[in-house]
Amino acid sequence: MRAARHRPEVARPFRGGVAFSGVHRIPTAALLGAVVLASGVVAGTAGADDGVTIPKYSHYPSTTVPVKRGTPAQCRAEAESFSRNAKAFLRPYPSDTDIYRVLARVQFTAFTAHRCDVGILRRAVTRRLTTKQLRNVLAFFGFMGDVGLQLARAPQG
Repeated sequence: MRAARHRPEVARPFRGGVAFSGVHRIPTAALLGAVVLASGVVAGTAGADDGVTIPKYSHYPSTTVPVKRGTPAQCRAEAESFSRNAKAFLRPYPSDTDIYRVLARVQFTAFTAHRCDVGILRRAVTRRLTTKQLRNVLAFFGFMGDVGLQLARAPQG
């Protein structure tokens, strides 16, 4: 029998299992960062309405985002982040689509809580997604409600 041509440490298991188990930590860290960011927004806005709550999803806790008018730059940033995560949601297996769906939901909730214009979201989405991709995303993003219906009816570029 011939020896393997790769270094033996590549397939060597470690405490968490096979070496690839660390791959799942990256999206989890990104999600945690988004929740911390949303929590920072909550803590930093006194005098806002009660807010919009992102419900608990799987093992991710619920988060409340205050309802307060956002700046145009803030709205554009949230729309860009949403569209980036919506596009990532469409990646084929083995990507972790749950993470991108949760991140898109957090950004969408922040976008709506900041009373941003839907036109900003429409521009960000049409820059990143084709009409077919948008339909696929909206089929799974029921949390978008009326805004999703508006985007679906809007002419795409």
